[in-house]
Amino acid sequence: MSIGIAILSGFVCVIACGLICSTTSWAEETRPPEELTAAVAQTLEVWRSVTSRRIAAEEVLLNAQNQLRRTAKPLDPVHDQLGEIRRELDASQKEIRELREKFAKSTVKDDELAGAPYPSEKEAALQRKVIDLKQRQEPLQEQLQQAEPELKALRQAVDQAREAFEVLIIEEEARRFDHRVAETRLTAWLQAEEIRQAPRDEDLKNGRWGDVKLTFSRHIAPLLVEHCYACHNSRVAGGSLNLENWASLQRGGESGAVLIPSRPEESSLYTDCREGLMPKDQPSLPDHQLAILRHWIEQGASPGIGLHEQTSIVTMAGAASTNPAVKSTTVTRPVAVTALAMHPSSGEIVTSGYREVLAWDRKAQLSHRLPLPCERVLSLSFSPDGQTLAIASGKPGRWGAISIAPWPLSSAGSSGQRTIAMTVDEATAVRFSPDGKWLATGGTDRAIRWYERQSLIEYRLSEDHSDWITALAWTPDSQRLLSASRDKTIKVASARTGNIELTFSSHTSSISDVVCLSEKQAASIAQEAQLLIWSIADGKVVQKVKLPAAPVRIAYRPQNSAAGIEERLALALRDQQIVLIGGDPEKRSITNRLKLPAVAFSLAFDGTTGDLLAGDQHGRIIRFDAAGLSKESKATDSKAKPIEWLNQPK
Repeated sequence: MSIGIAILSGFVCVIACGLICSTTSWAEETRPPEELTAAVAQTLEVWRSVTSRRIAAEEVLLNAQNQLRRTAKPLDPVHDQLGEIRRELDASQKEIRELREKFAKSTVKDDELAGAPYPSEKEAALQRKVIDLKQRQEPLQEQLQQAEPELKALRQAVDQAREAFEVLIIEEEARRFDHRVAETRLTAWLQAEEIRQAPRDEDLKNGRWGDVKLTFSRHIAPLLVEHCYACHNSRVAGGSLNLENWASLQRGGESGAVLIPSRPEESSLYTDCREGLMPKDQPSLPDHQLAILRHWIEQGASPGIGLHEQTSIVTMAGAASTNPAVKSTTVTRPVAVTALAMHPSSGEIVTSGYREVLAWDRKAQLSHRLPLPCERVLSLSFSPDGQTLAIASGKPGRWGAISIAPWPLSSAGSSGQRTIAMTVDEATAVRFSPDGKWLATGGTDRAIRWYERQSLIEYRLSEDHSDWITALAWTPDSQRLLSASRDKTIKVASARTGNIELTFSSHTSSISDVVCLSEKQAASIAQEAQLLIWSIADGKVVQKVKLPAAPVRIAYRPQNSAAGIEERLALALRDQQIVLIGGDPEKRSITNRLKLPAVAFSLAFDGTTGDLLAGDQHGRIIRFDAAGLSKESKATDSKAKPIEWLNQPK
């Protein structure tokens, strides 16, 4: 965690550099409120204090563990001798039992052995050996008993030190978050001032900069993504020049630095573009973009307020390209329904569209269209109170966005909507915790971001997977988060500490989806024709259900006795059908099969009626009545009459 302090301190330094080194005159005229700057300093001091206590507690724990090991180590030979004696005793006693059983059988079958001496010489020798082993065992056991009080006290000391250490870890994370909130508020104020004074796009095209500073994050990153990123990134670095982020730009390439602040004629980042050397084998930069690049360098090459030097320029470009003025999107054909969600109380439905989210009432009438910054919507989640909709979207190979919108949507569609994070490549999963305290997101960047619900500020960042995050699921008690990945594993993380408690690795292919059946069990699917139900505590598979084809999505409907709703699992398969799984929880099986006109990419149960909704690849939403789903029909299709309507209006 001390590393985290260094990172965030560096983050503060970046802000300071942006104000002092590059925008001195602007900073002198634009001073943030004193309470914001004071809160940053105060929360940092508190965080550092807790960190110091956590480090001290960690040292106490290590000392207690070492003392326990030093005290217990001399007893290792005693344990080894006792173990050897126990093995010899077990072997001798087993042999004695076998001899007695053999003797008993022999006397019954052969009268001639009736007068045979008992016990035999071999058994008598074994009995003497047992007595000798027990005599050797007694002083060793006594030695362990004498050491036990001291060991017990040391073990208790270790347990107490560990408990104190874990409490401080949680407190440290909370204080780190307080500091993050204070920093975010200060940065947001500075960024708002920076944006307010920034030149408009039409002014930039006409070279009217005024005295306002251009910034790397807002004005240069989109330019580099458009013209340079394809040949100069972390994977393909032409001329050893990596333009992935601000830090790599500062390092330059094989010919040295490419950016010299305030000196554009000495900055090859500008001169190579001006002379047509870059971008290689591509059209030259337009004159107005060359002018923007030159003027930015002349001004001192400001990074921008709040820029983190490791943030990808793709993410910056995505944030800069967000256009909330877009009111609607016109398409020539229906778009696949890759995500859908049910409002927890009203029964309204939201579905994915192209660059938008569509809201439908219970009568299947389109009520609102919410524009988004990215093309594909991949995950939707309502908060438990139904007041907020979270959206994960992305532009393949470019960037992703995590957006939130208050519910119900306004008539304007985008009022109150905001993007809380831009990511490298697509954001693929988003889920509110059942208690409403947390929002978790995942994407193709392998990162899981935890957000505190009230502030919607990133609380924790986890990068435990080695490939894309494909799905997220919370346990009903909100104590654990399950993350599925293309790396063929599911990680179970503690919501309290963020630590990985279990890695489930029984799938043999990329995992597609996961749901929690309870605090103790989960169900998951991969690109293989089976469903696995397993224990969250130890990862043991408790049941395998064979499927007719590889599954795509999974949805879970818990039992609701008051509403007469039975427990069901629904799985969308690649062969254009949905299978329902239910029955005895100890031995679930396929109870129903539903045929579809196309493959379903999204599934959801209506929590109030028990109906099943499926969104298919041709833009249809299909509703299956709960009554039809309850009838067992293994050989035939459900007779429930589906309601269909086009997802994406033209």
